Amino acid sequence: MDFREHTPIERYRVQGRIVCVKRDDLFGVTPFPPLAKLRGLKVLVDRLYAEGVRLIGCWDTRVSRLGLGLAVYTQNFSGLKSVISYPTKRGVPEPEHVAQARALGADVYPVAGGRITISFSAARKYVESRGGVMLPFGLECQEAIQAVKAEAALFPKELLPNSALILSCGSGVTLTGLVAGLPQLPNRIVGISSGRSPANILSCIERNLGAIPKCVKIHKAEVPYSFPLFFPCPFPANPYYDLKAWKFMVDHMKQYRQRIIFWNIGA
Repeated sequence: MDFREHTPIERYRVQGRIVCVKRDDLFGVTPFPPLAKLRGLKVLVDRLYAEGVRLIGCWDTRVSRLGLGLAVYTQNFSGLKSVISYPTKRGVPEPEHVAQARALGADVYPVAGGRITISFSAARKYVESRGGVMLPFGLECQEAIQAVKAEAALFPKELLPNSALILSCGSGVTLTGLVAGLPQLPNRIVGISSGRSPANILSCIERNLGAIPKCVKIHKAEVPYSFPLFFPCPFPANPYYDLKAWKFMVDHMKQYRQRIIFWNIGA
């Protein structure tokens, strides 16, 4: 089970213009899910295991696949066990990615859907009662931010002047890493929320970096988080995350006279 050292930048013609697409969803190689947050997951799990932790819990939504990534990576370590927790819905079957994690040996701890802070707290208490450690909500931690920062620092500087960078934002961790790591900030960084409030996404930057650059703007979700979007895209884009940001970009291209960079994060 492997990871790419660096992810590619692809170029696509959209409405007669070239869009540079950073395919950070390709960080993990199959059987890992296409998910950029595996960067932070890898570093954090490596540290926890070295510290003697042998049970790691993860909160997942019904559509994201961080838990599956954890279940896959856990297989690299002797004696390491994972617990995947997610919100249940009456009459709705277990999500496919949760079933895949279970098949890989992960324990599954469903929690009745409700207020997210209460659900996450219940999952954490369960994991800690077994002597384990729960991954931070949204994987908001320095390991994840620094992992994104390191990759962002290698982005070609010549592409950044007079540019607009567009991406889907969940927790705000990737956005924070980009702000911290890009060798030069673009003219505009446009985050399209997948469901979290713009204020909470911006607060992630503020908590971890202390200040929010003026070039950053977050747009609220136009499609509910749990609803997939189907829209033409020349590369594989997650319908719950990236594809919503890609459609926003296509619909508003005339507003962006600068070079457009699209950071594909996966889920």
